[in-house]
Amino acid sequence: MDVFLYIMLFIMGTFFGSFFTLAVYRIPLRKDITHEHSFCPNCHHKLGVFDLIPIWSYLALKGKCRYCGEKVRIRYLLLEVFSGIVFVIAYFSLHVQNIFLEINKIIYFFAFVFFYVTLVLVAGIDKEYRKINSSVLLFGGISQTMYMLYLSIIEQASMYRYNIYFIIFILLWIVLVLLERQQQHYSIEIVLLLSYIVLVVKTASMLPILIFTFVLAILSKMRKQKVPLGFMISFFTIGYKIVENIIEFWII
Repeated sequence: MDVFLYIMLFIMGTFFGSFFTLAVYRIPLRKDITHEHSFCPNCHHKLGVFDLIPIWSYLALKGKCRYCGEKVRIRYLLLEVFSGIVFVIAYFSLHVQNIFLEINKIIYFFAFVFFYVTLVLVAGIDKEYRKINSSVLLFGGISQTMYMLYLSIIEQASMYRYNIYFIIFILLWIVLVLLERQQQHYSIEIVLLLSYIVLVVKTASMLPILIFTFVLAILSKMRKQKVPLGFMISFFTIGYKIVENIIEFWII
């Protein structure tokens, strides 16, 4: 049962990884990411069902488009594999004994999935355009708000800390949206990203993330290079959050 479950989680993760490549390409262009059929960005030929199977389609076609022969970036394959592994590790880290009885852990897992989806989309778009997409962060903020409501109503958890951070997040998001009409403000976008992350990770856990951000910013300034801070912060946070889960549910 456990092996089958982990296989299904890995497969689900790879499909999410495949979706990320589509979303990162379309969101900055304001294209539909749910209803419009997938196509090759080079020849624009619509992809068939077998072209959309994560990992297998890349390996079967030797990393090329079936219709025009254009090479497909290997990072697409790596992201699919990485997402599958993250889903398995994230679920494993929760130490679920009975999937039907530990509903709170299952809901926590899906909250993490939304957190992961948000950060990967932020990272992908930032890597391509050096810009933190405000609509992606709003999606992340809404999804975490739903989880907070669950904690408040069902688990009777204190929402004092979450309420303060959420208000800060919303205010920063409004400021960013207003400024986006004029020009890009990358530093404010990074602050908004950090305010979203603090909604999910523990307050004490923000210290290493902030140190990591500060060091990256200093190195970027010294080398006079435009480093995609959002990309690096997002993946650092994903890894840190998984380690935090393992410590919380296995060691403590």
